Amino acid sequence: MEKKQYKLCIEILKRFHKAGILKDIIVIGSWCFYFYKYYFTNSPYIDVSTVKTRDIDFLVPLSVRTNKKIDVPELLRIKD
Repeated sequence: MEKKQYKLCIEILKRFHKAGILKDIIVIGSWCFYFYKYYFTNSPYIDVSTVKTRDIDFLVPLSVRTNKKIDVPELLRIKD
């Protein structure tokens, strides 16, 4: 199950990146520690063994800098 969660998380982030919205939002919550381990490679304060929830939390600023409309449910729809 954990490998499926990682794969799904990466797929969502890839889709958000392709749509151009990752530059306007921030991954927060338990999943951010997974990525912090790559950014802060030598820090003893990053515990990557933390429990990850099944959802991904994003911080969306009040003033998003894009005028582009994005249909997030359509973006996340599973395509056959």
